Amino acid sequence: MPANEGIYLGSNGSPAWARNNTTASSVGARVATQVKPEAIAGIRLTDPDGSPAVLGEFAAEPLAVVLVRYFGCLPCQHYLSDLDDVAGDLPAGSRVIAVGGSSPAQARWLRDTKDVQIPLMLDPAQRVRSVVQLGTLSMRQLSSGRGWRNYARAMRNGFRPQIPTQHMNQAPGIALFDEGFAIEWVHRGEMMGDYPPLGDLVERIRSISAKQ
Repeated sequence: MPANEGIYLGSNGSPAWARNNTTASSVGARVATQVKPEAIAGIRLTDPDGSPAVLGEFAAEPLAVVLVRYFGCLPCQHYLSDLDDVAGDLPAGSRVIAVGGSSPAQARWLRDTKDVQIPLMLDPAQRVRSVVQLGTLSMRQLSSGRGWRNYARAMRNGFRPQIPTQHMNQAPGIALFDEGFAIEWVHRGEMMGDYPPLGDLVERIRSISAKQ
């Protein structure tokens, strides 16, 4: 990967990880939610081929869930591809999956054409997103110049535009769950491609894993 290609810029021009936009101020700080962990574990998903699953099947310590805007989102595809490349660096017992509202065909393309092996799961009702309180992007955020630079970076790395879906205004984000599905940490993106740098995400996962 070229230098800096894994850096996804935040709203202030710094790497997204450097912004204080998380609901957990430190590793191990639990994120408050009205939803019981067993209900979170029971959220129904499907894989790109339509096979059913529940979130609890992916239980890990921790489980990192990358919440994409939709699977045709170029910066989201780029991030997942880069994350797939470093998945082997994650500690034993941890796991990463991606969840999006749409679309199965775009998820299949990412899996079959780009060879992304991270589980790509569909959640059309956006229940995982709702649990971690990840909302939508405003028109101002969607038109952010830094967001469009993330978009251009994805194109330079071989990703191509796909048909936008009804979920194109969803914010990108990442949630880390412990094995019992308490929410350990949430990153809420503020523009297209607003994800934490991969190295920092891996370190966050390692820190949570090490305290278990």
